[in-house]
Amino acid sequence: MKYLFLVLSLLVSSLAMASDLLEEVDKFRNPSDAYSMSVRIVSTTEKEESSFLVYLKGSDKTLIKVLAPKKTLGRNMLMIGENMWVYIPNIRRSVRVSLSQKLTGEAANGDISRMRWAGDYTHKVESKDAKEWRLSLEATKKGLTYSKINVWIDAKDKRPLKAEFLTLSGKTIKTAIYQKYEKVLGMMRPSQIHIVDNLRKDQFSDIFIEKMENKNFPDSLFTEKSLE
Repeated sequence: MKYLFLVLSLLVSSLAMASDLLEEVDKFRNPSDAYSMSVRIVSTTEKEESSFLVYLKGSDKTLIKVLAPKKTLGRNMLMIGENMWVYIPNIRRSVRVSLSQKLTGEAANGDISRMRWAGDYTHKVESKDAKEWRLSLEATKKGLTYSKINVWIDAKDKRPLKAEFLTLSGKTIKTAIYQKYEKVLGMMRPSQIHIVDNLRKDQFSDIFIEKMENKNFPDSLFTEKSLE
C-alpha cells in the first residue's frame, strides 16, 4: 500500500511539474487571465496587411474584431472552448470554422485566438543543453489548432524561441520563430512571430503584436451578439 501511495504521489507531482513548465512558457505571451492585444499580420501571399483587435479571457474565450483590410471588415470571430464562429456580414449570420483554418497567409485562426498551451497539451522534455530545451507537445483535446508541436525554449528563463507545428501523423507543416522581445506589461514578450510554410519556404507571415493591455471583460462580451 505504501508503495502504491508513493507511485501515485510521484505521478501527481510529475503532472503538476509538467503543467507548471507549460504555464511558465505561456506567461511570455499571456500577460494576465484577461487582456486585449492589437495584432497586425503581413504575409507574402496577401496584397494587403490585416489588422485585428483581440479580446482574450482565460484559455477558452476569445473575440476577434477585424480592423483591416476593408474587404474583410465585419468578419469578426468568436472562440468558445474548441468551437469557433465567423460572422458573414452580407448574409448577417455566423458560421462555424475551425481553429486550424487559415486566417490570413500562413497564420491560422488559433494562432491569435488561443495563445496558451498549458491545459491543451501534454509535454515531454526531449533534450536539454546550456542554451535551450526542446519539448514535444501533444494535444489533449480534439479541435485544437495543431495536433502536435515541437517547442524550443530558453534554458534560463523558459521563454519560447521556436515552434514546429505538426499534423497527427507527425508531418511538420509550419515553423514559428518568436522574436523581437520587448518589455511589455512588466516582462519581456515576443512582439513578432515569424511563421513559415514548411512546404513552400518562400511563403511566410509575420504576426506583429503591437499593443497589449490587461482588461476585465464580462462573460457577456463573448457571445454571438458581439460578432455583429
